[in-house]
Amino acid sequence: MGVPMLKRCCCCVSLQTGTIIIAYLYSVWNLLELTIYSLLVTFGPMKKDAAGDAEQVSMNKYALYVATAAVNGVHLLCSLLLIVAAYKKLPYLTLPWTIVTGIMAALYFVLCLTGMSLMLQDTGSLLGFEAVLIFLKFARTCFSVYCIMVVHSRHKQIMAEEDESRFQHSGRIYSAVKTDENPL
Repeated sequence: MGVPMLKRCCCCVSLQTGTIIIAYLYSVWNLLELTIYSLLVTFGPMKKDAAGDAEQVSMNKYALYVATAAVNGVHLLCSLLLIVAAYKKLPYLTLPWTIVTGIMAALYFVLCLTGMSLMLQDTGSLLGFEAVLIFLKFARTCFSVYCIMVVHSRHKQIMAEEDESRFQHSGRIYSAVKTDENPL
């Protein structure tokens, strides 16, 4: 079973235009997240508490911020490769973005299921806020899956175009003999 093939992105634009839009959208989003987590890693330990003393961020949070910044950096690099792939029509450069986004979507899906399970077992005043966060992560996961389908369809489309142009000139081209110029 494979990834479903699409003919158009969002039923209105070509796969190439959709891939370019997706690449820029993910580049901007990952750049913003990378900036936020880099700032948290850099300035997080310098927070002040109510008394004005320096409050230390726990090592677990610090490790989480560093790991998230690293993942966003890798995803940003893959998004930049996708921009190059979209403009230069290089199908092999779409694969890193597809793989990284697929892994992240799968992880977000598992986190959403885990969050829903924990939310159903818990009580408290933040349940509404947590439900909204889980819904937003689930919506982002669904959006990522659709984007993967668009980029993968564009990958297959580029491959088919390359195969067609390569095989078109692989043999002799038949041209009919004109009988009116060469009478027997």
